[in-house]
Amino acid sequence: MNLPKKILITLFFIFNFFNGHTQETVPSESIEQESYRLYLDKKWEELIRVGNIAIKQEVDYFYLRMRIGIAYYEKKNYALAEEHFRKALLFNSSNDLALEYLYYCLMLNGRLEEARLLSNQFNKELAEKIGTNNKSSIDYIILESGTKKTDSSSYYNTYTKTRSNYFNPPLYFQIGLNHSIKNRVSLFHAFSYYQQNHYIGTIKQLQYFVKSSIPIAKNWLLIPALHIIQSNFSSETITYKTDTLWPPGAPPHTLPPPGAPPLQITTHSLSSTSHLNSTNQVGSLAVQKNYKRYVFSLGTCLYSTNELIQFIHSGFMSYSVFGNPNLIVGTSAYLHHVQHKTSLYTAFSPFIYVQATNRLSLRLSYFQNSTYNLIEDNGYLVNNSIDLTTSRYSALVNFTLNEHISLYGLYQLEHKTENYQSFHYKYHMILGGLKITP
Repeated sequence: MNLPKKILITLFFIFNFFNGHTQETVPSESIEQESYRLYLDKKWEELIRVGNIAIKQEVDYFYLRMRIGIAYYEKKNYALAEEHFRKALLFNSSNDLALEYLYYCLMLNGRLEEARLLSNQFNKELAEKIGTNNKSSIDYIILESGTKKTDSSSYYNTYTKTRSNYFNPPLYFQIGLNHSIKNRVSLFHAFSYYQQNHYIGTIKQLQYFVKSSIPIAKNWLLIPALHIIQSNFSSETITYKTDTLWPPGAPPHTLPPPGAPPLQITTHSLSSTSHLNSTNQVGSLAVQKNYKRYVFSLGTCLYSTNELIQFIHSGFMSYSVFGNPNLIVGTSAYLHHVQHKTSLYTAFSPFIYVQATNRLSLRLSYFQNSTYNLIEDNGYLVNNSIDLTTSRYSALVNFTLNEHISLYGLYQLEHKTENYQSFHYKYHMILGGLKITP
């Protein structure tokens, strides 16, 4: 046997020796006793370690999964706790304790649709214990209103020699409702009104948005949505006419003779108003998957107007750092295409969400886009301004007063490019809202 071959064989045995001694093992006959002792002593970290070692050794049964799940739950890692409660239910699908823990894992991670669907499996006693037997079909009602203001950009009227804002502060109002149908389908409705005056006219919009969230197998959600926008744009056109009053006896369009009274010239304005009505639709379809600490989503959206048809494809991913809502990071990415254009355009929007206390949360996000305004959030946010939004910074603060009422406020700094003259300006937007949970 040559020397290189001997060296390779020696290294192989050395590697396997140390690898075998560095792997932790627990005698299978003591797993039940040890995991139960750690459970009674509430030593959650040690219980998780011992339980995961046992599972790697292919020791797996109902009580072990329940103990590991409860340990993760007590550590407030609801994402990983959910996994073990689901495994426990594979051994005993009707166990009330496993169903109850799984229900609260879903609720505490904000997955209301899946929790509601799970409650259909509860027997009468468990439903009464948790309160799902008389739970309202209305999840929440929201009322919100806001406005926004531009920076110093102004419009100069060459006839009146006056300046005014290109865009006056608009008025925005929305009422929303989220409810369920037989604990299987969740529906969100939003009615909103928007009005703004600017230098070329007045825009008024009535909007209706409806989104359905349908839980399907293995932590998947199917999310179809429809957004209808009724717009009315009225523009007042002002023309200026000059009248010349000729002296008596002077022929028109000639200079008066010396000594004659001067010409009397007057200028007055004539106005006419035009109206343009349009109805635009947005159709959206997305699928969402929850996997441990991750949420993945893919969607597509079709936006139809009188002038163009736009296709927006989106992807979303978020990661729960601790397996609960205390700290979540993620991003949305967009790929959009406009009819009769050969190019594909991109945009992205990263965010971070922090649950600072049980009552206070903060969400910070950024949006970057290069060409053509697009539709965001599965058709919910429609930017149909003719001016391009190039970037946007957002901060959303939510404060919970009690179990039924919470308040929220949104601030946005929006960078825009004017469509005709291509100058840059900013919008400062402030929005406030009230959320009521029955």
